[in-house]
Amino acid sequence: MRRATLRRTIPITVFVGTMLSLINQVDVIVGGTATTITWLRVGANYFVPFCVSSAGFLSACRLPRN
Repeated sequence: MRRATLRRTIPITVFVGTMLSLINQVDVIVGGTATTITWLRVGANYFVPFCVSSAGFLSACRLPRN
């Protein structure tokens, strides 16, 4: 949760999460039939890319430089 990590991962999270939500849930949301489960799925669409981009960033920072 350091500023440098978040500065790199938040834009990735927003872009990928939005794309996934548009692909997978937009018809339900626009149709007005979104349930609690739908919103949990939308949340997961943002949570997963955040975890992946954070792990990638942190592992790249810890690699020894040759």
